Amino acid sequence: MAKTQPSMKYEDTLQCLFFSTKNYSNTELQELCDLINETIKSLSHEYIWHRDEFKVVLPINAEEKNDIPKHLVSITCFGDNIEDEWFIVYILLEITKKHNDLIIQIEDNDGHFLLIEAADYLPSWANPDTSENRVFIYDQCVHIIPPDLAPIDSNLTLNEALILVAKKSDQTKASLEIQQAILKKVGKYPERIKENFHKTIIKLPLDIAAVLTLKPSLIAPLVSAYCSLDSLDAKFCKDIDFNDCYDVEVKFTKFLYAMLLHTRFPNGFRFKSIESDSKIILGLKLVCGYRSIMAKSTSDIFSTPEFNTFINSLIRNGYFKDNLDGSTEHTRLLANAKSYFSTMECPVSTYVCKIINDIKLSEKFNSVVTVLKDKSKNGLLEKDDDSWLNIHPDQLNSYLNNHYGKKYQLKNNDPITPHIINSELTNFLKQTSDYEGVEKIDEENSDGDTIEFNSENFVNCLEKMLNIISNNDVSDMSDQSESDDSDSSLEANVINSQDKELASKLKTNDESCDNDEKTVLNNFIQSMKQEGLSGPASTVFRTIGINKSDLIDSDDDDE
Repeated sequence: MAKTQPSMKYEDTLQCLFFSTKNYSNTELQELCDLINETIKSLSHEYIWHRDEFKVVLPINAEEKNDIPKHLVSITCFGDNIEDEWFIVYILLEITKKHNDLIIQIEDNDGHFLLIEAADYLPSWANPDTSENRVFIYDQCVHIIPPDLAPIDSNLTLNEALILVAKKSDQTKASLEIQQAILKKVGKYPERIKENFHKTIIKLPLDIAAVLTLKPSLIAPLVSAYCSLDSLDAKFCKDIDFNDCYDVEVKFTKFLYAMLLHTRFPNGFRFKSIESDSKIILGLKLVCGYRSIMAKSTSDIFSTPEFNTFINSLIRNGYFKDNLDGSTEHTRLLANAKSYFSTMECPVSTYVCKIINDIKLSEKFNSVVTVLKDKSKNGLLEKDDDSWLNIHPDQLNSYLNNHYGKKYQLKNNDPITPHIINSELTNFLKQTSDYEGVEKIDEENSDGDTIEFNSENFVNCLEKMLNIISNNDVSDMSDQSESDDSDSSLEANVINSQDKELASKLKTNDESCDNDEKTVLNNFIQSMKQEGLSGPASTVFRTIGINKSDLIDSDDDDE
């Protein structure tokens, strides 16, 4: 929506770079940019962006550099709603369907978030340190450049990576599991757009209602402006008269509706009178946001401190070269800079205020005001059920399990018995781990020269050694000079004694094995009951594919 472009370090921001396998001139690249924006507009004309509207531009300095080829760019702040981020991924996949020469690099504040989403299916070499310039969207698919095409210890440049994706796309195309993990997030679009809407009835002044009717996406900056108000902004919200307001239908995203509904009035707000009617409360909040935006805006965006900072940055980076102020080339470059600023860098309040003023001057505005007034008087208004705001604990548990639980279960749908659990835990403890977590040993691909460590044999040998040393310590020191035959006899007696004791214990263990396994299971269940929502016992069971709900439920007692 609004275009105050933040630093990638501090805001929830998505950056996309668009490269082409064709050699475009700057003019042709601008034409391509216009075509891409037309595609974006056709796919998102009903969408309500939480912060910035997704839009592609030609960089302000489009000259090709040694380290990066010519490209288009988009920097989109999606704020708190990551739904925008995944909708953009959907749009990018559609763009590469229409423009099959495009290779797109996409990152957010967390880096390659596409890899994060598909983390369960990534090859073992893939991590943030080894994935630079290796992840792209091309020909409707995610592509990951593997080590056999470019070793992970090499410095893979962006130019080299683009050539590999273009010429060896069959080898860079990510696995089916990774593709499906991404498509699972975006596969419900465009139908999902309407699923995320929420319509309700609010009491508003007719001018604000008409603006929101003609451009529903303006609800986002109004809600954001209200939610960021402080006590000093109370001066913008005085003398709001609801006697001159009407009931109107307003469309939100579910995210924006929940934000507005649950954001309290800042300290210091004083009103003449306010009823407990939610329509008035929500209307008051929107009016406060509207007034705040209009009060902080300016009519001339090119006289703002933000524009001066932008121009000074261009001057420092040599954008105007040696062209004199007022010359033909300087004037052309300045016009390009102003166009870029108004599209990508314009302050939120100024951008929204300009749109609102343009709507009020349009021919449709007055006719919409009349229609809204008649519709309110006739009571022909509808609102959506907001029961989705209340989430049952079972729904939350199911959601968390589906999104963050392990993707595998016990083999062959084995019943959950003490013996099965004991076996799975034993296998789990035999796995290796490092700071990144537990990793299963690949026995099929293991190298023949690998040194294997058998912990049981090591413990047995160590116990025998300690017993021999212990028995020797008890003996008289003067007997240390006895013959080797005596030592061998002593060692044999000790080993025979240990073998008998071990056989006795094994027999006892065989008889009580079932009881021991049940005891272990009961101890784990008791631990899970006492650890609350999550803890060590739940984590261990979830790792081997068993959910907490499979073992206990809310009706379990302590028996």
